[in-house]
Amino acid sequence: MESWSSEIIQTIDSKLENEKDRELRFFRIEEFKRNIGRVDQFSKNCPVCQKEHINIKEAVESIDEAVGVPGKTRRNYDRLISRLSKHMQKEHGFYPPFHFSYQHALYGLVAGFLVGFALMKLVPAYGFELMATAVSVGLIVTYITGSVKDKRIRHEKRIM
Repeated sequence: MESWSSEIIQTIDSKLENEKDRELRFFRIEEFKRNIGRVDQFSKNCPVCQKEHINIKEAVESIDEAVGVPGKTRRNYDRLISRLSKHMQKEHGFYPPFHFSYQHALYGLVAGFLVGFALMKLVPAYGFELMATAVSVGLIVTYITGSVKDKRIRHEKRIM
């Protein structure tokens, strides 16, 4: 007998075989399929994943309607995808591509701005130059540290 996730994925493929690739990308169908496999994998030890089996089954039964027609079914599908993604990120350590690069770059931008502002007030003659330098250095350094973390996540195959 096939596993639960492969049966669900086959059902999704059969229901959405006539949809355009653009629609499938927009509705994050591939991410949904990967998360279904992960839910199946972790459901032995994770009670949240066990509970999501029912929600996934209901969503798959009406996935063609969710993709094709705006309304309650689409809203429920979007909520399910978001809930699965958040759960996989928080509990099982799967992250979207470039998650840490973007997150660290934001922190570096804010830190660089704060340091630059302080330097600008301390040395007003070179205020703008110090501000630009601090923001640039903060952004570059933290983006590199985030990229290192992203590379490690990619190496461990924990990309959502």
